[in-house]
Amino acid sequence: MACASQSALDYVRSARDHLVRTLKGFTEIVENLSTRGFFSEEDVNKIKSESDGFDKTRRIVDYVIEMGEEACYEFLRIIDTTRRTSGERSLSFAEYPESSSSLSNMFDLNYWISCFSFREDTNMDVQGPSPCHRYQQKLKSEAQKISERSWTQSKAVLFNKQSSLSYTSLVLDTPGQASPSKIKKSKIKKSRKLRPKKLKTYIPEDKHGTSPSELLKTYERKIILVGKPGTGKTAVVHQMLKLWSEKDNKDLDYMFYFDMREAPNITEVHKLEDLLFSVFCEPDEGNDEVLEDIKDNADSVTIIFDGVTDVGSTSVVFKLIQKTLLPEAKIIITCRPEVESADFLLDWDCLRVEVKGFSEQGIREYLSKNLSENHLNKVLCNLELFSLCHVPMYALMVVACFSFEGSDFSPHPCTVTEIYLNILHFCNQRNVSKTPENESTKWDAILSLSQAAFCATEGKNVSLTSLPKLDSCANLAILSRNVIQISPTVKKPLCAFLHYTVQEFFAALWVLKDPEKTRCVLQQCLVQGSKHMKHLVPFLCGLLNEKNTDLLEGLLPPQQLRDTSGWFFKHLVTTFVGCSDSEDCEVDLMFLCQCLYESQSPDACLCLLDKLDYCIDASGETLDPQQCCVLAYVISQSKERKIELNLEDTTVSKQGMRPLLGCLSKLQRSDSLSRQLWTISLLTDGDVDYVSLLDFTENQLHLPVNSETQLYDRAVRVLQKRKRKVKVCLHCDHRVCQSASSFLLHHLPHIHSLSFCQSSGNLSDQTELLMNLFIVAADREQRTGEKILNMLSSVCSYQTFPLHSHYNDKYQSDFLLDLCSHVKDYETKTGLSVLPSLQPVFQSAPAVWSIDLSERKTSILLELLKLQPEKKQVELRGCSHEESEVRSLLQCLPFISQLRYTTRSSHNKVCLSINEC
Repeated sequence: MACASQSALDYVRSARDHLVRTLKGFTEIVENLSTRGFFSEEDVNKIKSESDGFDKTRRIVDYVIEMGEEACYEFLRIIDTTRRTSGERSLSFAEYPESSSSLSNMFDLNYWISCFSFREDTNMDVQGPSPCHRYQQKLKSEAQKISERSWTQSKAVLFNKQSSLSYTSLVLDTPGQASPSKIKKSKIKKSRKLRPKKLKTYIPEDKHGTSPSELLKTYERKIILVGKPGTGKTAVVHQMLKLWSEKDNKDLDYMFYFDMREAPNITEVHKLEDLLFSVFCEPDEGNDEVLEDIKDNADSVTIIFDGVTDVGSTSVVFKLIQKTLLPEAKIIITCRPEVESADFLLDWDCLRVEVKGFSEQGIREYLSKNLSENHLNKVLCNLELFSLCHVPMYALMVVACFSFEGSDFSPHPCTVTEIYLNILHFCNQRNVSKTPENESTKWDAILSLSQAAFCATEGKNVSLTSLPKLDSCANLAILSRNVIQISPTVKKPLCAFLHYTVQEFFAALWVLKDPEKTRCVLQQCLVQGSKHMKHLVPFLCGLLNEKNTDLLEGLLPPQQLRDTSGWFFKHLVTTFVGCSDSEDCEVDLMFLCQCLYESQSPDACLCLLDKLDYCIDASGETLDPQQCCVLAYVISQSKERKIELNLEDTTVSKQGMRPLLGCLSKLQRSDSLSRQLWTISLLTDGDVDYVSLLDFTENQLHLPVNSETQLYDRAVRVLQKRKRKVKVCLHCDHRVCQSASSFLLHHLPHIHSLSFCQSSGNLSDQTELLMNLFIVAADREQRTGEKILNMLSSVCSYQTFPLHSHYNDKYQSDFLLDLCSHVKDYETKTGLSVLPSLQPVFQSAPAVWSIDLSERKTSILLELLKLQPEKKQVELRGCSHEESEVRSLLQCLPFISQLRYTTRSSHNKVCLSINEC
């Protein structure tokens, strides 16, 4: 007898050899395990492919043991249920070992299964589960098939069959308050002025965010997953399907998944029963009972609409989204950012999750699982390729390129178009070798597919409704081929691309066949209702890249490509930049840079720079690695003229800093750009080429004085790593940060000189910081005996602080008077005497003192004059008539060698020697 505590896994494992040799009736077992979600369609096919019953039974038992406790428990339950309900012993028999005829060595299945202690199961009886429970298991089986089919289709693109594609964590950002995503655009004005700041977005970074499992558990009833093409929205919901299908729970719940790209007529369905049972999955029995349970327990229902673009107001999908039908059900939508502004989603109060693709850690994890160490290092060392991989679809394509058998991958930067072309080209070669069709026929099939892709894209559809030569196209492993139930009795084959960007790539192939159509597409990008066609433009540019001519052989005539390239890029720049004449037209400059990067055309980049008057405004942008690459590429094409770049309030990922710093020689240096580059570099995680940046800024470290502590902590490393002393240029902006003073005083030995940027802040801000520096330094010298005042004075040469050269004497005089006044206040508050320590500072006064006595007390002037080693020339501008001030002035005379007085009215100077006074 079995012990009551013995697990199902141990019980099956202990009888494995007996079951493998003797178990019959495996067809029923496979069907039941498949229905209940334990065997996938692929598992079933593998079992059926075995040549004899022994191998089939062996595979069944081994699969069940590998799947663990719950699968083994279901396996035993199926055997037991069948034994109880079957009049014949189809699953039971006795085994007679060849080595012995003893009855004690017999294995009897009926006796063996009766010895296992099953737990109480309130959802099942001897008649089997209810129709609702059976339907739940069928839905789980369907969910598992969908998630597995997705990975199988993706893996079909790869040529390294050892790759183990699986879900890799994505960056899922959930803001505290759900709000529509703003489409990031920039407007290039006719006046060629700098563009206004743009809304910031986040870039993928390693941080604790939400996950598919948490989205399953959340009590939020409305969830929208938003992301750019290829960032992994579908992967997230497929992982949710997988997790739900593997969940072992006795409570009834239902999950339905609708790929809007594969079901083009779904928005025309008007009844809930048709949507759930006809479009997705129909119960084997008790339709009415199941539907009633779904309606009565809507809070246990999850419905996913993947790839939503538009929904009619009369469809059942619209009613589900708007919660007029099944209001307690959890509705999950995935879409591109631009869809959020659609009418059917306006004021949709929901949990908004932004899918941003892989973080750096996610990229490394994904690539390390699917590339050899040699290929992995090549990608990690190639910034362009590595940056592309933050988009999961691009990561898949990069892995596919490196998994080519016997291919010698180019070490040069690889564009997205080139990756797609390599995959297409290699797939076509393999298909030609395996089928009787010649290569020409294959290329014809691809062009036919391109036409279907263009028609679908133009119609905002992702289902290829009219596609001749389907078999040839499907063999490319680029399409997902499915069968949909269009009525209770009719099924129809349906094709869709693995991802919408692949469809756009093929659509661009078709566009290039006709030059007039190419011009038309560029114009469509600017027309309301057709702006989605702009996603074809980067692929058009990439296909016209001269490097890809060989890969297009057989598809498009080389001469036609050269002719189109001759006018296309200039027309592209003129079209997109010229549209700024219209108030309703906005241009995303980063998108335009992406197009030119795909083209790898220096002439096209120069054309764009000409249009922009060599001024590029990236202020307010959040630049991901790919955008940094494309921006750096355009900048690097400049030849004789330097580019004016604005990076104010720009956020750059750490992988993106390298390409930007690599094009410094093409940039026009300014104090403003220097500060922007230093701020971005110091606030960016990871290694940065500070040497190149110091060379660009002429050995100056530009620092804002109101920044966060992190910036100064990292600036320390710059000073310490530099062998020679660094010039520090400060940028004031109304606030003085204590971290700036502490940083400067602690690292004076590494500072060559200290200056203020003339265009930042005002004189009072600069004066406040300098006074604070000297007072704190004097205080420290008094307390610790550390001699730092002389060092501070040497780096703070007054010649580095003028606002205007002819105000130099006045500035120095006013500064010393203000410093003296602040020192007196400081001594009064603290009881410390720091004025003697500052005597060397006060003795470095200018040759002629310029003082306005109507704005300050004469007693402070007297204090300073007493500290001077010799008499000073003094120029008075204004004078108080108070008796006390006049007396103080008379007390100053013994310390003055010559006195000048300038009247306010005539500005005439009256020079008097002390003897004359």
